[in-house]
Amino acid sequence: MTDLSTPEEKTLQAQVDLYSNMLEHCSDLIHRVTPEGRFIYVNKAWREVLGYSEEDIKTLSLMDIVDDSCRGKCQGIFNALIGGEQIDNNETVFLTREGKKITVEGRCQTTFKDGKPIAMTGIFRDISDRIKNDIALKESDQRFRTLFENSSDIMQIVSTEGRFLHVNPAWLKTFGYDQDEIKNMTIFDLISPDCQEHCTETFQKVLSKVGVYPIDTTFMAKNHKKIEIEGNATAVFKDGKPVHSQCIFRDVTTKRKMEEELLKTQKLESIGVFAGGIAHDFNNLLTAILGNISLVRTMTSTEAPLAARLEKIETATVRAKGLTQQLLTFAKGGEPIKKLSGIADMVKDSIEFPLHGSSIKRDYQFAPELWVAEVDINQLSQVVQNLAINARQAMTDGGCMTVTGKNITLADDNTTGLQPGRYLFLTFSDEGHGISQQDQKRIFDPYFSSKEKGSGLGLAVAYSIMKKHDGLLTVDSILGVGTTFSIYLPAAPDQQHQEIGLEDQRPSLGGNILIMDDEEIVREVAGEMLNFLDYTSSAATDGEQALVLYQEAMEEGKPFDAVLMDLTIPGGMGGKETMTMLLEIDPHAQGIASSGYANDPIMAHFQDYGFSAIVPKPYKLDELRTTLNTIRRKN
Repeated sequence: MTDLSTPEEKTLQAQVDLYSNMLEHCSDLIHRVTPEGRFIYVNKAWREVLGYSEEDIKTLSLMDIVDDSCRGKCQGIFNALIGGEQIDNNETVFLTREGKKITVEGRCQTTFKDGKPIAMTGIFRDISDRIKNDIALKESDQRFRTLFENSSDIMQIVSTEGRFLHVNPAWLKTFGYDQDEIKNMTIFDLISPDCQEHCTETFQKVLSKVGVYPIDTTFMAKNHKKIEIEGNATAVFKDGKPVHSQCIFRDVTTKRKMEEELLKTQKLESIGVFAGGIAHDFNNLLTAILGNISLVRTMTSTEAPLAARLEKIETATVRAKGLTQQLLTFAKGGEPIKKLSGIADMVKDSIEFPLHGSSIKRDYQFAPELWVAEVDINQLSQVVQNLAINARQAMTDGGCMTVTGKNITLADDNTTGLQPGRYLFLTFSDEGHGISQQDQKRIFDPYFSSKEKGSGLGLAVAYSIMKKHDGLLTVDSILGVGTTFSIYLPAAPDQQHQEIGLEDQRPSLGGNILIMDDEEIVREVAGEMLNFLDYTSSAATDGEQALVLYQEAMEEGKPFDAVLMDLTIPGGMGGKETMTMLLEIDPHAQGIASSGYANDPIMAHFQDYGFSAIVPKPYKLDELRTTLNTIRRKN
């Protein structure tokens, strides 16, 4: 066969073949259609992605492969192409033969001949994966934005200079600022002064190396309240350089306070067993001393030369009794012996004694209708005296101690750790030198004192007493300004006032009393005091002997009017067990509980154990008389 092609034709044919091959194997989707939308040409990639065969293409039009959601838009573009426009970055959705949607992006233009459109060419790229990734990214961004905005955790994004770039609503609520206020602030404006150095070092570490760094520090809110926070910080790096830091914190202020309260309670309990044992033995000795002194004073004329000496000895013994009460406050399981009491007068009396003779002024500001409370008046007086002593020691050059008292109601969400309800709120403020933040954290610890001659027991005892009254003692102090101690004391549910502390001085009516105590010196002095009060008495060393004597007295027709019994008998039956068995013998038996553990739970709730009255050791003659007369009135 003769080749009729010229060299020019061969060259042109070679170029056509080259470009056709390039189009056929191009990864983009290419089609060419008539002005009516019929397909003239599609390349291999178009066929493979959309899945249509050569036969299918012969019967298809352009709009047949366009998704319904895009047909209106595509028809408009098609009309614009016929009008001579070139369309760039056209995004639409094609349908595969199986109905799958493929998102494409491309360019379209029209070929004209003699001024008339003869074909439209479109070159498209499958961007379905990119669209999916964009959607996923937007959804992810929305999820994290929602988490950021609604999280109860404190979140912040900070520039490398420390300026706030983004903070979440929890951050704003916790620290009390609004968005406008933080625009010109840095992280260092929030950090507590005593944490600045540590936080600066941590901030530099975060920006120097990829990693997650723990944060445990103190921020200052807008209202100057200290906020304890803990959490983590990390930095975002680009090209090896830090772009910003990201931090997630939690407000642990309340948690820390509760942990501190728990630690203080555990410390007090650990010393309690030892202190309680010493106080018990000491009180037995004091019972003998105080009892004998009160007897001698009763038998001695007030004009006698020794009367003044005896009074001083009794006063010193009573002060020793107060010391054992401090030790007993530590005793594990010890409870105050509560009575319904007015508070204002007790507070004034308790403050006046330790401040007597000083130049310190007193300013009392009590609400006119201050609620009453169920308290151990002696223990609460001890708390107030310790606070007054602290104030006197803090104001060596004089000043004013301001004492306030008002009624408050704590809500369910209060941050004190106390149960919600009604409380008396008492404050004791001095104008002294103040207490450092470091010392405030330890001020209620046993044996901690910043004073050269301090024992470290006063505030620890006061704190323990308030805990056992289901209340709270707190401190707030500023160096160079002064200190305020605050007391939260539960108000009594029954507002009926009762007369408190009136001793019954009426003469005794006599009777027969059984004394049960393992200490001989206690039995002896108790017998002497009973004889002085016109009672006859018998003595037993333990519960077993007391029950025998009580049974015999009943059989002889000379029953005991009451049994004065010690609660603790080492190696023998104590008062609790004896009282139970005594009531089985005689349901009308009168038991008087007496113990060197004045804070024993039985002493606080004696009636629950069958006792008719109590008389804590050590006791004086008048206290024993009052207790016996109380039993007489009940009969």
